[in-house]
Amino acid sequence: PVEDWVNVKLFHEAAHPTVPTCIVNGALDKVRDGYYPGVIFPKLATTFDFYRQFEAAFFLKPISDKGLYGWVFRVYPENWQVVLQTPSRNSEKNNNQVTVQDTVVLESPTRPTYQECVQALVQGAQQMASK
Repeated sequence: PVEDWVNVKLFHEAAHPTVPTCIVNGALDKVRDGYYPGVIFPKLATTFDFYRQFEAAFFLKPISDKGLYGWVFRVYPENWQVVLQTPSRNSEKNNNQVTVQDTVVLESPTRPTYQECVQALVQGAQQMASK
């Protein structure tokens, strides 16, 4: 709930300044990126800048657009990666197994936008098709 995000900020402010705050599966993108409008959620609006300061230690988010599938991935302190997933069917001996090839199509020191991720997936798929 929205109150949890407000309470985490209050808890952090009450702790000693050197005590780090760790959030697991907090859906912080919703708070950082304006999913909740400040006019409707004024208490939550006071936390927006606080949550924009957080650094993701591990991030994995699926991307599906333009008929392509992949992931945005990062393990701190490594670069951000966009991974294209390309399925292929193995029809040997009527097994019909589907395997997935993972290909890193973008690496960046900063988090790529959704549009940059989709563009990297499209370009990666085009390069793989031309091979």
